[in-house]
Amino acid sequence: MRSSTDKKIGGVCAGFAEYFDLDPTIIRVVWLLLVLFGGTGLVAYLVLWIVLPLAPAEVAHTSATATT
Repeated sequence: MRSSTDKKIGGVCAGFAEYFDLDPTIIRVVWLLLVLFGGTGLVAYLVLWIVLPLAPAEVAHTSATATT
C-alpha cells in the first residue's frame, strides 16, 4: 500500500519502506538511481502509483509508531 502520511509525491517509496521495514530515504535514493541510470524507474513509479491502493491514515500511522 502507498503511504498516506509519509509521502513526497505519491507515497510509493514510503509504502515500500514500510513494507520492507527500511528508512524511506534509502528507498527514495535507490528509486532515483533507477530513474537516472536504469530509465525504467519513472515508468515503474507511475504504474505503482496507479495500481497500489492508498493506506488509510490510521493504519499507516499505527504501523509507523509500532516500529519506533
